[in-house]
Amino acid sequence: RDLLSPLQLLMTRLTRGVDNVITGIKELRTIRQQNAYLEGRIVELQNQVYRLSEYQRENEYLRDALEFKSSTNHQLLAAEVIGRNPTDWLSSVTINKGSRHGVEKGMAVIAGEGVVGIVENVTNFTSTVLLAIDPRSAIGGMVVGSGGPVLVEGDANAEGYLVLTPLDRDAIVSPGDVILTSGLSRLFPKKIPIGEVVGVEPANYNLSYTAFVRPFVDFSRLTYVFVVVQEEIQ
Repeated sequence: RDLLSPLQLLMTRLTRGVDNVITGIKELRTIRQQNAYLEGRIVELQNQVYRLSEYQRENEYLRDALEFKSSTNHQLLAAEVIGRNPTDWLSSVTINKGSRHGVEKGMAVIAGEGVVGIVENVTNFTSTVLLAIDPRSAIGGMVVGSGGPVLVEGDANAEGYLVLTPLDRDAIVSPGDVILTSGLSRLFPKKIPIGEVVGVEPANYNLSYTAFVRPFVDFSRLTYVFVVVQEEIQ
């Protein structure tokens, strides 16, 4: 026994070491499985938070839109933005309402904040809306207070802004002025908000000027809009 005891001690320690290694491997495998499960739960909970935030934002928008629709005398058709121009994000959008819903080319499109654009093309169930900030867009407007007539167009040099040209030589426009639709073009109802003047620059040897307008509508986050299907409810 005395001769074999060192060997027995060595075998016992080796066996205990192997058991510890096996136990450690099992525990490590369990920890990895638990970590994978927890990571999956974290991703799932994050997705739920994102969805809830989106639902909240959508509900707030729909509530504001409902209040806006109830406060206007124009017959409006609610529509959701379902697509954008892939080559120019701020040029046009596609909505989920078309000729089957009463939408026609040339109809005005607005949001709770103000002017969005004009219906450019129509299919049975969708429509393409040319946004007011596109350089091809031109809207008749007026200055709040003075009532001076102006033309508001998309600015090709400053994406997301509008450029204003006075139609009356004596019209005065200053930073901070609010621009509304004039209603003279018959495309847009009268007095729909367009934007706020943020700068004025002289043009044509100081005999005229050009103003720059920041639109009230955030076109990069456009989700729901209204098509003006009837100019005014009698």
